[in-house]
Amino acid sequence: MRVVFLLTQDRGGPADLTVSLARELAGRPGGPGITVMGPASLADAGCPGDLLVPLEVRSKTDLRGFRAVRALLAKLAPDVIHAQDRRAGLVASFAAGTATPVVLTFHGVPDTAAGRWVQAGPWQGRRPGVAGGSRMAADALVSRRVRFTVAPSRAMAAFLRRELRVPHARLRVVHNGVAVPAPRGPADGLLTFATLSSFAPCKATPVLVEAFLGLAAARPGTRLLMVGDGIDRAQCEGLARQSPAGRQVEFTGHRTDVDAQLGRADVFVLPSLNENLPLALLQAMAKGLPCIATAVGGVPEVLDSTCGVLVAPGDVAALRAAMTAVAGDPDLAARLGSAARQRVMQRFSLSRCADDHLRLWSEAVGGRR
Repeated sequence: MRVVFLLTQDRGGPADLTVSLARELAGRPGGPGITVMGPASLADAGCPGDLLVPLEVRSKTDLRGFRAVRALLAKLAPDVIHAQDRRAGLVASFAAGTATPVVLTFHGVPDTAAGRWVQAGPWQGRRPGVAGGSRMAADALVSRRVRFTVAPSRAMAAFLRRELRVPHARLRVVHNGVAVPAPRGPADGLLTFATLSSFAPCKATPVLVEAFLGLAAARPGTRLLMVGDGIDRAQCEGLARQSPAGRQVEFTGHRTDVDAQLGRADVFVLPSLNENLPLALLQAMAKGLPCIATAVGGVPEVLDSTCGVLVAPGDVAALRAAMTAVAGDPDLAARLGSAARQRVMQRFSLSRCADDHLRLWSEAVGGRR
């Protein structure tokens, strides 16, 4: 089987998952032929050069990019095309023609339409506006052109059926998966909370900084590691500067060495307002970190009271209380971290995710029309 992954973005969950799956499947004896079509910078994210065909599609109206995709697909003649972001899905659904089945993974709902998706928090029920409504309408159209729309969580599958009216026969749930690295080594004496973030508004990073600063004022032996970059970073840095405890907050900027950064942490925190099935959470759990996350999207399908702590989105006090509880009980932290690692190994490993994709593609090829 020949599979082409199509991407138009070079970072974030879709890119990380694509690169991981490509490496996993290409390394299997007798596995499928894998090609990744996407930005050249995917090589910086770990995509091997022999799998990557550099390609840029800068917007949904990029005709030059569209023609390049169509020409490359004709040359590669894949058995199935898997689009891993919404622009890639739009392009593939029109460039592939009718002979080659297209699969599209719906990784998340844009913030402009999140009010129709989130079931709790300050964004619940927020009207999508023209931009959000238009994007949802376009997504609904594309979902009817592709062979299968993939939801990484049951919550997302329910949303796609309810809001986009994706036909049940064309909808599949394939949970995300991550590689399971070596567990975290011994702590260095300081208690370090960490998050991996794009610093987009949906990530609610200012909520985390505010919660931490309230905790850190009474706990000088704690620190907060903010890994990533984005629009809300300046606000977070401003909050830190206004507090005496601000020197206990470190901003690393965008990093590609995720495992190394998680190795510096003792507790992982995900304060998001809008998530589907976040890879960052799975990576932290796989590392054996106790995790605190908001109960949004598909997060409760991964994390529950047996292996982590769930809090309401947007609630600074609840987040601070959860962080304080974990910080004050090393035995609890150790139990949660061990259980989180076991949860990923049993249900959300990269190997399992790759197997599920192979079955999906076989079904798509077998059902081509």
